[in-house]
Amino acid sequence: MKPAGVYYPWLSTLGALTIICWQFLLANPGLFATEPLPESMRQAQNLLIAGAVLVLLVVFDIWYYLKSTARSRNQLQQYQAQIGELFDSRRELGTRARTYSDHADKLKMFISERLLETIEYDEKFLHFKNIASEVRHNGVISYDKAQTALQRARLNCEPGQGQQIQDAADGLLYLWDLLDLSTTDNIALHVANRIYDCEEHYFQSMLSDSGDDTSPFTPTFMMTQALRRALLPITDNLDDLELHQEWKCPSRHQDAKFNIQLHTDNEMLGNPNHMVLLIENLINNALYYAQQKEHKNRYSKVAITLAHRDGEVEFKVYNRGPRIKDDEKDKIYQLGFSSRRIREHHGKGLGLYFVNEIAKGFEGSVAFENIDNDTDQLSLSIKLANGELHKQQVGITIVNGKPRCQLDETVDETINKCSWSFASPVVSIEISRRAARKPQVLTDLKRDESSSHLDGKDPLIPRWVLELQNRKRSAKLVLQPLDVRGVEFVARFPTAKSRLDNQD
Repeated sequence: MKPAGVYYPWLSTLGALTIICWQFLLANPGLFATEPLPESMRQAQNLLIAGAVLVLLVVFDIWYYLKSTARSRNQLQQYQAQIGELFDSRRELGTRARTYSDHADKLKMFISERLLETIEYDEKFLHFKNIASEVRHNGVISYDKAQTALQRARLNCEPGQGQQIQDAADGLLYLWDLLDLSTTDNIALHVANRIYDCEEHYFQSMLSDSGDDTSPFTPTFMMTQALRRALLPITDNLDDLELHQEWKCPSRHQDAKFNIQLHTDNEMLGNPNHMVLLIENLINNALYYAQQKEHKNRYSKVAITLAHRDGEVEFKVYNRGPRIKDDEKDKIYQLGFSSRRIREHHGKGLGLYFVNEIAKGFEGSVAFENIDNDTDQLSLSIKLANGELHKQQVGITIVNGKPRCQLDETVDETINKCSWSFASPVVSIEISRRAARKPQVLTDLKRDESSSHLDGKDPLIPRWVLELQNRKRSAKLVLQPLDVRGVEFVARFPTAKSRLDNQD
């Protein structure tokens, strides 16, 4: 932009000087005695005309001066605005520079922390691996001596002690297999090689007409056997889960910690100790979160399901606890990654890594699903001892992620649980839910007895509980929705039969 010039009133100044000189010459005619002034310069009329022209020149100069002043003022304002924008831009650039510098510092700190953690973890892992390798190498003789002594003791033991000695031998073998896994460079390949060996002996025994078992080891195991062995060290009471005897399928077992549903049992190829380690890690991971104070719920236990789908064993483990975030779903199986560390807990990042590697060795897969609360509509038909029939409608809605009761759909008010009082004991309750084919019917409700009844749609993950307090002449009924937010891990493996069928 061209800067505005400073205007000087040249026209009016020159005009004024001309008139002054004119008047000076008229006032001193003697200066021009030889040649007098022209007649036109001595006429008063011309002098007036010159004065009028001077006034016009003054007015023009004033107008031009005001115009140039306004132009200069506008230009000055533009310059000031540009200077202000320049300073604002400079401040913004300074702020951005400081922000980016802080981000860069944080990023460098984050990278350095992760790098240090990785280096530290690698060192610990290598240290652990070296220790395990030394223990395994130096413990071969001791292991053989212990196994030999246990076998002799089992042959010469008194009646009733054989099982205890066999359990000790199995435990020692399990420890030896763990040392094998801890020293191998590729866990999945190590497990797969054992399965291939078992597969060869299994196929030979299936194709043999004589039926003689010449295999140096048992190539198969049952999934319920591996599950029972995984539960033995962490179960408070063996009788509650009937771990002291063989499980039959289908069946259901539960105690204070676990709710187990067995739909079928399947024969698997491979080393049972590898499957025991996989199951142990899944259950221990679920048990850890389920027992945290903020997630503990006496109705929502660790749910375990064993089923058979499309030629594969389907093993599920559900627990109440924090759901896995989207940015963690690809990291949870990585060596050294632990969500407990993120949530200010202590975790080594080995459990799910072992699970994933062993699953790959079995040519299976492991995945997870975040479980959320769902809305529902319940219809209760309550029959009393005096013959009265009461109908109640209860909606289950979600508020801030938690389930709550809503008695009236037209009102936004919700409560934690619904309760009703009756003037006579309750003899039966029929519960119908939205989109359910058959209602859940509760009968044999005795007087002077309190009872709790869980959602029958999914007994392993109940979404509500109905508590009844029956008295001699009255009753109280309470319906409470249950918070079931958690994680369910699903592991699938091909069975021995499916492997045999695929070879045909």
